[in-house]
Amino acid sequence: MNRPLGSPLSVSLAEPYDGALYSAAELPSAVERMVQAEGWRAALALETAHWDRLIGTDPEALLAALKALPGEAYVEIPSLLVATNYLKHLIGDTDPRRFHDFAHDEPGRSSSERGPLDQLIGSAGRTAGLRTNGRLAEALHQAKDGRRTLDELPAQERALVQTAVPHLLTQWGRAFEVNDAGGVREYEEAWELANLTGQPLAARRAAACLAWLHADHGELQQADQWIDRARSTTPVPRYDAPLHLAAALTAIDRLDRAAMRHHLDELQQVPIGEYWAAELWVRAWAAGTTQEAALVDKRVHAMLRRHPERFATGGSFQRYLAAASVRLAATRGRPLPQSPATPPTTLDRMVVASTGYLAGDMHVVLREAAPAAEDPLPRMRVAGLLLVAAARFALGRIDGASDAFTSAHAIIEDERFLSAYVVIDPQHLHGLAELTGLAVPETAQLHPTTAASSSSVVLATLTRREREVLVLLASGLSLKGIATELYISLNTVKGVTSSLYRKLEVNSRRQAADFAHRAGLH
Repeated sequence: MNRPLGSPLSVSLAEPYDGALYSAAELPSAVERMVQAEGWRAALALETAHWDRLIGTDPEALLAALKALPGEAYVEIPSLLVATNYLKHLIGDTDPRRFHDFAHDEPGRSSSERGPLDQLIGSAGRTAGLRTNGRLAEALHQAKDGRRTLDELPAQERALVQTAVPHLLTQWGRAFEVNDAGGVREYEEAWELANLTGQPLAARRAAACLAWLHADHGELQQADQWIDRARSTTPVPRYDAPLHLAAALTAIDRLDRAAMRHHLDELQQVPIGEYWAAELWVRAWAAGTTQEAALVDKRVHAMLRRHPERFATGGSFQRYLAAASVRLAATRGRPLPQSPATPPTTLDRMVVASTGYLAGDMHVVLREAAPAAEDPLPRMRVAGLLLVAAARFALGRIDGASDAFTSAHAIIEDERFLSAYVVIDPQHLHGLAELTGLAVPETAQLHPTTAASSSSVVLATLTRREREVLVLLASGLSLKGIATELYISLNTVKGVTSSLYRKLEVNSRRQAADFAHRAGLH
């Protein structure tokens, strides 16, 4: 699982090390010899040079080498205690909530007496501890403080701690990410500085995080670039979950099921850590049958029972779980989950809009999906635009439907974001394509939504008379007019209408008319 990772050994007291590199088995004795020959500062520089190379594969060697340092090193550099605790925690594979950075206070120095690196590592450790404990808002506050402290460091002091900075930025970036509050800036800086300081593992981790963040947002071209950059570096199985998730999601969005299965298989080989909610969302999208959806749904509920605090604290955890539930409900042909009453987020509104779309209530769709159509992130914006376009099309508002579909189509084509089309009924998709003269790949039309299948199933349950009444309701005729048109009594029309409403699960003539328009009966 993802855990607090800093490079607490990169300190200004150690001269840069430019000598030979050792294997994991050789490092502890090499550090011990260096202590005796040149002193603990030189030995610390030796350990620092091996940290990034061994942290993902041989943390036991790093811990043994740390233990070879004399006590005075720990007194002078309290953050070494954090490093020791962290390595023990990592080797023991313990709950990340049990890792804390309190050790840097043990020598008795106040925060004002600690060096800048100690303060930055303390901030990153607290950020990670709060985040993995589900206290996302507090983690975000701590990350902002740490980021501010780093930004305010004089250039000379920042240069002295630059080897540690990529790891610190990654921890702060993750706190921003899980709070849906950014993270791109931190990860990009971590990538650049890790490459500058010769830390390929830190660079790969930052690139993997960026790949996932862009894929999550629907910025698929940028996701592709960061996937390629991550893959150009040394594999780090412990931290590769976001890389495989990004690759799987972009494959889903390109409707490439073979690549999707390959990347999901790769994901099975690495620890998922804090990305468990993101994985459930991706697997919900990957589920192509009701049986697959049922299995993912079972996992969603199991993880909700195991991590109730994640859902309660909001952020990306709650967003992923809510989005997974919506997708699974649509795949399995079940009612969509209820959205919180207040304050509604864009995702909450999209849940209501999707529910309205499945029920044929296009007025609800227009009201709730409109804010999403203005969202800055492509994934949400495209879904909102498509729902708005389909609703306007169903209601005969041709000009507005054309504008919304044209905007959505431009984004989809630019990002090759083909999975977005499954948000709406294939009949609406075909109609909008004909209306605008825009080409829609045939592969996008091979993935009908439950909206279509749901309409077909309901229509199959209607009697001939109920279908006739439904068509005339959609035409605008009054109940008396329908009775006259069909040569039946007004009471018979009322009885048929009541039965019709029950089968359609609607409560008004307008909702029934919307259903008829959506089902192509107008």
